Amino acid sequence: MLASRFKHKQTIWRNGIIQSVQTLLGKPLSDLSYRPLRYRDRWFAYLDLLGFTNLVQTRTIEDVLPVYSEALHQMRAACNLGRNAVGLLNSWFSDTFIVYSRSDSLQDFAHVESAARIFFQLLLIKNIPVRGCISHGKLYSQAKRNIFVGPALIEAHLYGEALDWVGFCLAPSVEQKLKVELPLEQRAHYRKVSDRNILRNAPVDNLYAFAFNNGTVNGKNPYRTALQTMRANAPSEAAKKYTNALAFLDRFA
Repeated sequence: MLASRFKHKQTIWRNGIIQSVQTLLGKPLSDLSYRPLRYRDRWFAYLDLLGFTNLVQTRTIEDVLPVYSEALHQMRAACNLGRNAVGLLNSWFSDTFIVYSRSDSLQDFAHVESAARIFFQLLLIKNIPVRGCISHGKLYSQAKRNIFVGPALIEAHLYGEALDWVGFCLAPSVEQKLKVELPLEQRAHYRKVSDRNILRNAPVDNLYAFAFNNGTVNGKNPYRTALQTMRANAPSEAAKKYTNALAFLDRFA
């Protein structure tokens, strides 16, 4: 199941392209018009619903649609201010959601980080498992045609999928871009992940990740409750993802 899902993801994301362009447009790639101004440095957030393939395969469509509808609702809620006020963009395909900026300014990082993290938090509180990553780099986009190509997408997908947990991290490109003007060690909601149980084969020694350390109500952390509930209902082979996330939360939240 996991191998099949990974191969499916590889097909979707190969070369950093969401959806089959040929299927979407009914024309070969050579017919697409390249617009240089669309290929530029941006902030890019990738989020992936966990267990969605299994949900689709094992449950009725009546069970699947409410989960998907809730995810879309929460994404719109998280991005609404950004879309109207500062020009954030978003899209989705199957169980994957993206949020990205028009530029790579520090202000745009703040907007993308806030929208993507809030989306992540809202899904967790609704007991919808998700993991994600923000990257920085070149991205070519034609939003109306749902075409996204570039290193920013590839890196966010790589680190978003690599970690064995339910969590939200920042790719190495983000740390590199912000190290002078906005060092990540000074970010209130982020701490380093260095546990190889979480990082698995990710090609880094550590990453900064959301520490589940905001949103406490009456001294209780809502993410702990959500992660424990989801772990109790998860297939045995997926339980480790929640255990890893809870260990990180217990250390830093």
